Amino acid sequence: MAFRTDDTENWGLPLVGPGLLLDVPGAGRWSGRPSLHVEFTSRFRLRVSSGGQPLFWIRIDDWWHGCGVLRGTVSTPWGLPPLSAARVRDVPHEPGSSRWWEAWTWHMAKELAQATHPVLHAGRWCLRPLRLVTAREAVPYSNLPRYQTGGPLDPPHGLERLLHVERFWTEDWYGGGVPAGVETNSGAVLPLRAPSPEDNGRVKSWRKHAREGTLPPALLLYMDIVGKWCVLDGHDRLHAALLEGVSPPLLGLWPVFEAPIPENPFRREGTWFAAEAQFRSRNGGPEGIDRANRTLLREYTGVHRVAVTRAWPVRGGLEAWRAEVLACRRWNAFPADAQAWDWFTSLTE
Repeated sequence: MAFRTDDTENWGLPLVGPGLLLDVPGAGRWSGRPSLHVEFTSRFRLRVSSGGQPLFWIRIDDWWHGCGVLRGTVSTPWGLPPLSAARVRDVPHEPGSSRWWEAWTWHMAKELAQATHPVLHAGRWCLRPLRLVTAREAVPYSNLPRYQTGGPLDPPHGLERLLHVERFWTEDWYGGGVPAGVETNSGAVLPLRAPSPEDNGRVKSWRKHAREGTLPPALLLYMDIVGKWCVLDGHDRLHAALLEGVSPPLLGLWPVFEAPIPENPFRREGTWFAAEAQFRSRNGGPEGIDRANRTLLREYTGVHRVAVTRAWPVRGGLEAWRAEVLACRRWNAFPADAQAWDWFTSLTE
């Protein structure tokens, strides 16, 4: 696996530090489905699985007005090794500084590369430090199906839901498309397990780090088809930050697709004129010249990087998906609104 600096500037996210591009080979352990992956079947049904067991079943409304989510009961076999106190002490740089972010980004990249139960699959991935946004700053739905590969990412928000894990719920993305449920914005953070008790030793230890400003970043994975960030690593760190009322540091991970940009001689000529004007005037000093150089590099790169979630077919298709959903509730009884549940399990619109 090869690591290199991510020079992408058009992710559209509030980035707070340097990032990496991870080029994962297509041979060996990387050639098949990773331990944590997304599966799909017809009529916009999804299953998020880990270690061969379902974490979530998701149904998206046929008109893309919302979705329903059913949480499974599986544990977390993809998990990265727990962070130790010694590892935290090994990062001596000022928290939040460029060198601090660089150290943690490289650490997480190496952990992902060496994971016993991998999250990565063959292809290119991006790992970047992110800033949490408020609900007011979050990107509103509606989320729409795309007819081209990949799309932009939406910034993470809504950590408060990490402490209120539900078994089944529906979300309103547009209004009127699904039974009444939770209104949400794109970029919501989705926990992959229930929170630890407040008196848990690791939560108490991380609370001390949160108070001192030395909390290591949590790792989030973006699923672009439903506009959500999944917590891959750091549930207890996020819990500690919420209890202390501080904004936690975050690292975002997403698969990258490089969409070719058709060559446009008029646009290219305009880019050259703008860059030459910047070089002659020197307005903005070295930073302005650097921006002009980066603009020229992007123009001649020939690709536009977007986020894309790869999905594999559900074995057995739609009928198998529905049978699993019904069995989950049969063996693990939980309350659910009758209308919402009937819609979620229906094979029709």
